[in-house]
Amino acid sequence: MKTYQENGNQYYTGCRSRLFRDADNRRIAGVCAGLGRYFGLDTSLIRVVWFFLAFFGIFSAGISTFMVVMVYFILWLIIPKGTIIYHSESKKQ
Repeated sequence: MKTYQENGNQYYTGCRSRLFRDADNRRIAGVCAGLGRYFGLDTSLIRVVWFFLAFFGIFSAGISTFMVVMVYFILWLIIPKGTIIYHSESKKQ
């Protein structure tokens, strides 16, 4: 079992966070930011993949741009909005 300091000063390092729309790091609705936080990936990577799916959906018969946009709006509706609370370690004087 690791100590508090070995875990990078975090108590629950093995726990997966809940899926929510990240309102602090959003561009449209926070869906990509929330998915990136949930899966532990960079938000920019999720956004680029989402864009390429929508862009190449124009040329593909399997994936349509309409379906990619509809999935985004459905996720916008069903994923709850959340905010991140940042704790600062300041000493009271």
